[in-house]
Amino acid sequence: MDFELINRLKQMKMKKAALLILLLLSSQIILSQGKDEELKKIISQQESDWNKNDMKAFSNAFSEDAVLINFLGMYWQGKENIITQFSHINDCCIKPTSVKFDWIDAKMLSENAAVAHIKETLTAKEDYAVPGGVVKKGAVNTKFITAVFEKKDQIWKIASMQVTQVNAPPR
Repeated sequence: MDFELINRLKQMKMKKAALLILLLLSSQIILSQGKDEELKKIISQQESDWNKNDMKAFSNAFSEDAVLINFLGMYWQGKENIITQFSHINDCCIKPTSVKFDWIDAKMLSENAAVAHIKETLTAKEDYAVPGGVVKKGAVNTKFITAVFEKKDQIWKIASMQVTQVNAPPR
Protein backbone atom coordinates (compact mmCIF):
# COMPACT_ATOMS: atom_id res chain seq x y z
CA MET A 1 0.00 0.00 0.00
CA ASP A 2 1.16 3.47 -0.60
CA PHE A 3 1.51 5.95 2.26
CA GLU A 4 -1.06 8.38 0.85
CA LEU A 5 -3.79 5.72 0.92
CA ILE A 6 -2.83 4.70 4.47
CA ASN A 7 -2.99 8.34 5.61
CA ARG A 8 -6.41 8.80 4.00
CA LEU A 9 -7.74 5.70 5.76
CA LYS A 10 -6.37 6.94 9.09
CA GLN A 11 -7.98 10.35 8.55
CA MET A 12 -11.32 8.70 7.72
CA LYS A 13 -11.12 6.58 10.89
CA MET A 14 -10.30 9.66 12.97
CA LYS A 15 -13.22 11.58 11.46
CA LYS A 16 -15.58 8.66 12.09
CA ALA A 17 -14.33 8.35 15.69
CA ALA A 18 -14.76 12.09 16.27
CA LEU A 19 -18.26 11.97 14.78
CA LEU A 20 -19.17 8.97 16.95
CA ILE A 21 -17.97 10.76 20.10
CA LEU A 22 -19.95 13.86 19.14
CA LEU A 23 -23.09 11.78 18.57
CA LEU A 24 -22.70 10.03 21.92
CA LEU A 25 -22.27 13.34 23.76
CA SER A 26 -25.26 14.86 21.95
CA SER A 27 -27.46 11.89 22.80
CA GLN A 28 -26.47 12.17 26.49
CA ILE A 29 -27.50 15.84 26.52
CA ILE A 30 -30.79 15.05 24.78
CA LEU A 31 -31.54 12.18 27.17
CA SER A 32 -30.72 14.38 30.14
CA GLN A 33 -33.02 17.12 28.84
CA GLY A 34 -35.79 14.55 28.39
CA LYS A 35 -35.46 13.45 32.00
CA ASP A 36 -35.39 17.08 33.07
CA GLU A 37 -38.73 17.54 31.30
CA GLU A 38 -40.19 14.52 33.12
CA LEU A 39 -39.20 16.05 36.47
CA LYS A 40 -40.53 19.48 35.49
CA LYS A 41 -43.90 17.87 34.70
CA ILE A 42 -44.09 16.48 38.24
CA ILE A 43 -43.44 19.91 39.77
CA SER A 44 -45.89 21.55 37.35
CA GLN A 45 -48.55 19.02 38.37
CA GLN A 46 -47.85 19.79 42.04
CA GLU A 47 -48.38 23.49 41.34
CA SER A 48 -51.71 22.72 39.68
CA ASP A 49 -52.78 20.41 42.54
CA TRP A 50 -51.88 23.04 45.19
CA ASN A 51 -53.84 25.71 43.35
CA LYS A 52 -56.84 23.35 43.10
CA ASN A 53 -56.43 22.72 46.84
CA ASP A 54 -55.97 18.99 46.22
CA MET A 55 -53.19 18.11 48.65
CA LYS A 56 -53.74 14.38 48.27
CA ALA A 57 -53.00 14.68 44.54
CA PHE A 58 -50.10 17.05 45.39
CA SER A 59 -48.67 14.33 47.65
CA ASN A 60 -48.89 11.64 44.95
CA ALA A 61 -45.58 12.98 43.62
CA PHE A 62 -43.84 11.60 46.73
CA SER A 63 -42.53 8.05 47.13
CA GLU A 64 -44.08 5.92 49.86
CA ASP A 65 -41.07 6.49 52.16
CA ALA A 66 -40.42 10.12 51.16
CA VAL A 67 -39.25 12.80 53.56
CA LEU A 68 -40.51 16.38 53.45
CA ILE A 69 -38.92 19.04 55.63
CA ASN A 70 -41.14 22.08 55.46
CA PHE A 71 -40.01 25.70 55.78
CA LEU A 72 -40.61 25.61 59.55
CA GLY A 73 -38.22 22.69 59.90
CA MET A 74 -40.93 20.07 60.55
CA TYR A 75 -39.82 16.60 59.45
CA TRP A 76 -42.57 14.59 57.79
CA GLN A 77 -41.71 11.02 56.79
CA GLY A 78 -43.80 8.79 54.55
CA LYS A 79 -46.38 9.74 51.94
CA GLU A 80 -49.32 9.01 54.24
CA ASN A 81 -47.85 11.23 56.95
CA ILE A 82 -47.21 14.00 54.41
CA ILE A 83 -50.87 13.81 53.33
CA THR A 84 -52.00 13.85 56.98
CA GLN A 85 -49.83 16.84 57.87
CA PHE A 86 -51.04 18.81 54.86
CA SER A 87 -54.65 18.03 55.86
CA HIS A 88 -53.97 19.56 59.31
CA ILE A 89 -52.81 22.89 57.83
CA ASN A 90 -54.99 22.96 54.73
CA ASP A 91 -57.74 25.32 55.90
CA CYS A 92 -55.47 27.79 57.66
CA CYS A 93 -52.45 27.93 55.42
CA ILE A 94 -52.91 26.29 52.01
CA LYS A 95 -56.46 26.97 50.89
CA PRO A 96 -56.10 30.79 51.12
CA THR A 97 -52.93 30.77 48.97
CA SER A 98 -51.81 30.23 45.41
CA VAL A 99 -48.40 28.92 44.48
CA LYS A 100 -46.07 29.33 41.52
CA PHE A 101 -43.14 26.95 41.08
CA ASP A 102 -40.28 28.12 38.87
CA TRP A 103 -37.80 25.46 37.79
CA ILE A 104 -34.23 26.58 38.42
CA ASP A 105 -32.11 23.57 37.51
CA ALA A 106 -31.56 19.85 37.92
CA LYS A 107 -28.62 17.51 37.97
CA MET A 108 -28.89 13.87 37.03
CA LEU A 109 -26.98 11.91 39.66
CA SER A 110 -27.51 8.59 37.88
CA GLU A 111 -30.04 7.00 35.53
CA ASN A 112 -32.42 6.72 38.48
CA ALA A 113 -31.64 9.73 40.68
CA ALA A 114 -31.70 13.49 40.28
CA VAL A 115 -31.63 16.61 42.42
CA ALA A 116 -33.57 19.73 41.44
CA HIS A 117 -33.87 23.30 42.67
CA ILE A 118 -37.18 25.12 42.44
CA LYS A 119 -38.27 28.62 43.43
CA GLU A 120 -41.64 28.79 45.17
CA THR A 121 -43.68 32.00 45.19
CA LEU A 122 -46.65 31.84 47.56
CA THR A 123 -49.34 34.53 47.33
CA ALA A 124 -52.18 35.11 49.82
CA LYS A 125 -55.52 35.09 47.98
CA GLU A 126 -57.21 36.40 51.13
CA ASP A 127 -56.32 37.36 54.70
CA TYR A 128 -55.57 34.33 56.87
CA ALA A 129 -54.39 33.71 60.41
CA VAL A 130 -51.17 31.91 61.27
CA PRO A 131 -49.58 31.43 64.69
CA GLY A 132 -48.26 34.84 65.65
CA GLY A 133 -50.22 37.00 63.24
CA VAL A 134 -52.28 37.50 60.12
CA VAL A 135 -51.10 37.18 56.54
CA LYS A 136 -52.75 39.89 54.46
CA LYS A 137 -54.30 39.36 51.04
CA GLY A 138 -51.67 39.97 48.35
CA ALA A 139 -48.73 39.16 50.63
CA VAL A 140 -46.04 37.23 48.77
CA ASN A 141 -43.30 35.07 50.19
CA THR A 142 -40.55 33.17 48.49
CA LYS A 143 -39.00 29.82 49.26
CA PHE A 144 -36.38 27.65 47.62
CA ILE A 145 -36.98 23.93 47.31
CA THR A 146 -34.41 21.19 46.94
CA ALA A 147 -36.02 17.99 45.68
CA VAL A 148 -34.37 14.61 45.28
CA PHE A 149 -36.06 12.42 42.69
CA GLU A 150 -35.78 8.65 42.44
CA LYS A 151 -36.89 6.48 39.56
CA LYS A 152 -38.34 3.07 40.42
CA ASP A 153 -40.18 0.81 37.99
CA GLN A 154 -39.83 3.52 35.30
CA ILE A 155 -41.68 6.10 37.48
CA TRP A 156 -40.07 9.22 38.95
CA LYS A 157 -41.09 10.15 42.51
CA ILE A 158 -39.83 12.69 45.01
CA ALA A 159 -37.78 10.82 47.62
CA SER A 160 -36.86 13.90 49.67
CA MET A 161 -37.81 17.57 49.68
CA GLN A 162 -36.43 20.48 51.73
CA VAL A 163 -38.22 23.84 51.68
CA THR A 164 -36.31 26.94 52.80
CA GLN A 165 -37.98 30.27 53.54
CA VAL A 166 -36.23 33.29 52.00
CA ASN A 167 -36.10 36.17 54.47
CA ALA A 168 -34.79 39.66 54.01
CA PRO A 169 -31.40 40.09 55.66
CA PRO A 170 -31.46 41.89 59.03
CA ARG A 171 -30.86 45.63 58.90
